[in-house]
Amino acid sequence: LAVALALFLALSASIIYIIELLNNTFTNPEQIEKELGLAMLGILPLVDDRELIASITDQKSGLSEAYRSLRTSLQFSGAEGAPRSLLVTSSEPSEGKSTTSFKLGQDFAALGARVLIVDGDLRKPNLHRLFGLDNTIGLSNLLTNTVRKEDLASIFRATKYPNVTVLTSGTIPPNPADLLSSPKMALIVTNLGKRFDLVIIDAPPVVGLSDAPILSRLAEGTLMVISTNQVTRKSAKAALKRLRAAGANVVGAAMSKFAVNKFDYNYAYKYMNYQYYDYGTPKI
Repeated sequence: LAVALALFLALSASIIYIIELLNNTFTNPEQIEKELGLAMLGILPLVDDRELIASITDQKSGLSEAYRSLRTSLQFSGAEGAPRSLLVTSSEPSEGKSTTSFKLGQDFAALGARVLIVDGDLRKPNLHRLFGLDNTIGLSNLLTNTVRKEDLASIFRATKYPNVTVLTSGTIPPNPADLLSSPKMALIVTNLGKRFDLVIIDAPPVVGLSDAPILSRLAEGTLMVISTNQVTRKSAKAALKRLRAAGANVVGAAMSKFAVNKFDYNYAYKYMNYQYYDYGTPKI
């Protein structure tokens, strides 16, 4: 019986190991930390797309609590607190970067910070939809000098969330990378940093585009959103390599779409909270 049990345990361990080798995505935060060498700043639970808006607007939901934990981690990510300008990106589309920009902006604003969220995705913008805003004019129009003087005051949109202002992407241009790499873009980011306590830039995904690496050079810190069981490890490694080659300060990662059951929730809660327990008072 003892021999049979030992064989069973050995076989089970072998099966788990083989499954792990065959699965080329990230299934837990330890894999991201080990393979990418990034600090795990947040674990964001999987929510049905039909319930996403309800979950992020309900301050008592598990998803909202997870984003507040991510905010706290960012506050401890540097000696001076959270980066004053934060680029949010991902390896591939649909990993949750825009939702993360949307929610982080609100959560930092809840602490009293004046927050500007910029839609830096000039190809497939989404922030205006999340905020329910018109996207007739925005960042691209500033970069191409196609904003009328009478529209300058209204291009920065106040929202229903206190202390949260949004600069949408504006008209989709034919040459996004050229505009984002222009001296004017750098000047805009610098000037906005003087007007707001925190500037969050929602960038396009990294793989296949040069936009995010270009923008990462303009931000104090970059946050990578990495989806559970979706993006391949190879893709995430390539994205991180490109960001670092561009000079990005990648402060850490947020693992999105983490399937939470009772055990996983306790695990995620403990995993995140030990990292900044008793570090002192967080800074905005």
